Amino acid sequence: MAEDQKLSTKIVDTFGSTVSDMVDTKPKLARNLLLRAFEVKRFQTRRLPEAQQLPSGRAAARIALEGVTGALEHPDEAVLTSIFLPTELFLAMGLRPLASEALADFVTGARAEEGLVRSAEQRGIPETYCSFHKILLGAAAARVLAPPRLIANCSVACDANNTTFKWLAQELSSPHVYVDVPYEYDEDACSYVADQLRELARAAEETFGRALDEGLLREHVAHTQATLDAMVRSLPLRRGRYLHNDMGLEMQQALALHLSLGSTDSLKMSQQALRDLQRAERFDGLSLVWAHVAPFFSPSLQQMLDMNREAQIVTSDMCFNQTSFDAFERDATGRLVLDDAGSPRPHPGAKPWAHDASEPWEAMAERLIKNTFNGPARRRIQRLHDLAQLAAADGVVCFCHWGCKETMGASQLAKRELEAAGIPVLVLDGDGCHRANNAEGQSSTRMGAFLEMLRARKGEVAGA
Repeated sequence: MAEDQKLSTKIVDTFGSTVSDMVDTKPKLARNLLLRAFEVKRFQTRRLPEAQQLPSGRAAARIALEGVTGALEHPDEAVLTSIFLPTELFLAMGLRPLASEALADFVTGARAEEGLVRSAEQRGIPETYCSFHKILLGAAAARVLAPPRLIANCSVACDANNTTFKWLAQELSSPHVYVDVPYEYDEDACSYVADQLRELARAAEETFGRALDEGLLREHVAHTQATLDAMVRSLPLRRGRYLHNDMGLEMQQALALHLSLGSTDSLKMSQQALRDLQRAERFDGLSLVWAHVAPFFSPSLQQMLDMNREAQIVTSDMCFNQTSFDAFERDATGRLVLDDAGSPRPHPGAKPWAHDASEPWEAMAERLIKNTFNGPARRRIQRLHDLAQLAAADGVVCFCHWGCKETMGASQLAKRELEAAGIPVLVLDGDGCHRANNAEGQSSTRMGAFLEMLRARKGEVAGA
C-alpha cells in the first residue's frame, strides 16, 4: 500500500510540474489538462468514493467536485465570485459560481499551483499577496482560466478580496458588480445590502439573458436556512464521536456550504450529517476546532490529523461562519447556556433570523452582514468559543494563511481571549494552497508539541 501511495504521489507530482511549465507558453493546454484531472477526480467521487468517509463526507466531496468542475466545463454559465457572497440567486438562475478559494484548492490538489503563482508574480502581484488570490490572478492573466462573463464579489472579508476582482474585471474586460457590506447589522443596513443584491441579479439577468424566478429564489433561501440550522444541531453530536475527517474534506465541506449553499444537495448533506453523527463510533482522542483554511496537502499534519483516532478536526469556523446562534440563551459571561444533552438552550420567543425565505433578499443580506468574518475580530473569536463549547473541543488551531492580514491580526487576540476562557490555542503560520510557503518541519514540531500538551492536560482532567 505504501508503494502504491508513493507511485500515486509521483504521478501527481509529474502532472503538476508539467502543467506548471505550460502556463506561460501553452495556457489552453494547461487549462484542458487541469480540467481532465478534475473530471477524473469527480468521477471518483461519483463512482469510487472514499470508503473511510461518512456518507455526509462523501456527499461534501461530490458537491465540491461537481461545483468547481462544472463551472470550468461550462464557462458560459460561470460567475467568478468571492466565497462569502450569497449564491442562491445564481443557483436559482442555473448559473455556476466559482470562487478563488475553490479554484486554488483544486489546482493545489493537482500540485500545479507553482506555475500560476509565478504567472501572477511576473505581472507585479506581490509575493506577500494572498496565495488563493495569486493563483486566481495568475490563471486569469495567463488565460488558463477562461474569461468569465460576469464577476461579482462583496467586501467581506479581506483587502485582497477588494482589489483582486477589480483588477480582474479590468484585465479581462468582464462586467463587474461589487456589493458593499456594512460592519454592523440593523434594518437600514439590511435594506442597503438587499438592494445591492437585487442590482446584482439584474446584472446577471442582462449578462446571461435569463430571468430570475423569485419563487425559485425563495426555495433556495429556505434550503439555506434549513441547511444552516441542521449544521448547528450537528455540533453537540460531534462530542466524543469519530468523524472520519481530514483537512481536505473539511475544506470541501466549506466549499459546499458556500458556493452550493441553498441547493438541495447541500441540504441533504447537512441532514445526512445528523444521521451519520448519531450512529458514529465513540472517539476518545483529541478534538480540535480549526480556524480558517487548512493546508490539506501537508504530509506531517495529515499524519497527525487525517483519519486519525488519536486527534481529529471536529469542525472549522469556515463551515460555521454563516450560521446563526441568535436564538440561544447566553449567561452573564457570554457563554451559551447548554441543556443536559449539551445542546444550546433556546431563548423563549427568539428566532435565529429576522428574515425568512419569504423575504429572500433581506434574508441573504442579513446572513452576509452577520457573517462572523465580517466586522470586528471579536465576532470570529466568539464563534470559535461557541464551536469549542458545543463540540467539547480540547483546543483550537488558528491557521494564519499566507497574506491574510485579517487572520494574522486576529490570531493573538483570539489566543489571549480563548485561553483566558480555558481553551488552549495554537497559532500556526503557513499557506492553505501554496506548498512553497509552508515550513513543514516547524509546523510538524509545533503541532506535535501542542497535541502532547493537550493529551497531558486531558489526562490531568480525567485523573482529577
